[in-house]
Amino acid sequence: MKRGSVSAIINLVEPWEALEPLTSERPVGMLPFGGRYRLLDFPLSSAINAGIQNVMVTSPRSGRSVSDHLRSGRDWNLDTIRGGLFMYPYNDLKLVAPEKKAKLIHHYYDNSILFLKRSHSEYSVVMSTRNVGNIDLKALLRYHEERDNPVTTVYKSVDPNQLTPKNTILQLTDKGMATAVIPTAKAKLAKTAKKAAKNMDIYLMSTVDLIEILDEANRRGDLISLEELMKQAVIQHNANAFEYTGFQANIHDLPSYFAANMAILEEANFRALFYSSRRIYTKVKNEIPTFFAEGSQFRASLCGTGGYIEGQVDHSVIFRNVLINRGSQIKDSVIMQGTRIGAGTKVENVIIDKNVVIGPNLVLKGTPTEPLVISKGEHIFRQTEVVTSD
Repeated sequence: MKRGSVSAIINLVEPWEALEPLTSERPVGMLPFGGRYRLLDFPLSSAINAGIQNVMVTSPRSGRSVSDHLRSGRDWNLDTIRGGLFMYPYNDLKLVAPEKKAKLIHHYYDNSILFLKRSHSEYSVVMSTRNVGNIDLKALLRYHEERDNPVTTVYKSVDPNQLTPKNTILQLTDKGMATAVIPTAKAKLAKTAKKAAKNMDIYLMSTVDLIEILDEANRRGDLISLEELMKQAVIQHNANAFEYTGFQANIHDLPSYFAANMAILEEANFRALFYSSRRIYTKVKNEIPTFFAEGSQFRASLCGTGGYIEGQVDHSVIFRNVLINRGSQIKDSVIMQGTRIGAGTKVENVIIDKNVVIGPNLVLKGTPTEPLVISKGEHIFRQTEVVTSD
């Protein structure tokens, strides 16, 4: 890919309500994943691996967590003299006061248009963060250039039984063209269908065409999301459909987030996501390795740096700087950064957010389909403070 020929917009303005309380203070793209990463790292790494040097990140609210994670963009080699990383916060229309919406009605996409014009790129790719994958954007561009249609979108071919009502799929013609992006609940899949085209919310088109789409939305006064504009573009142009064959997980609610973390504990999925020729980059922290005390047990799990493990961990994702005291048992759980778990405590099918303190001799238990979630910064020392589900 020629340097500067493609720019990227990574859209963090995504549905977040079904992921509360994990998204109460952060956008979906800033959810921790896989022991050390954030969901934003995956589309951002795909862009960097393709040589893209102009990247715009739109965040829904203040963007404090986004800015803290990305900083200057150095960890992704985006602290460059030309191009680089551009962040634009306060894009969630649900959080905009009515009087401000009236002023925005013909200017909502001004920042995006300005970014695209100054990038001087021939093509632009728009990506979401709630689809975890490791896509080859160079191959996507080659596929696009070999075809005549102005838009190319990406899908993962899956068993229809794996879809949920909150997923969206591409409606494909016999020639493999995408004519619409529709919710699974509204899709009329044949009962005999063995495959469905699961949408990955990635759209590639010429920068001129994308600017025209955004300009037209401004002229009409359409205060709708960038994602909806891209879906409209697919319907309008009958897009090329590019099949992605690697590991993919769509994160749209708490069970799907939990299931995605559990899925990468399978070696095949872990290698497909992290051990391809395309590296996944994240914010670098120079920390000591996690210490495993004598008598500790650690099976089929992932572990970040800087922690201290005395207890038992089985089939779980443990992030950085986690302390698990002696006699505690962690099973099928996601334990985020800075958590402290007391001696003798049992944790199963639980998502524990950052900087939580769990007292000794407690039982925290959820189910695979309804994981128990402990909010960021909570301190729990009595069993009566825990809501369990069986």
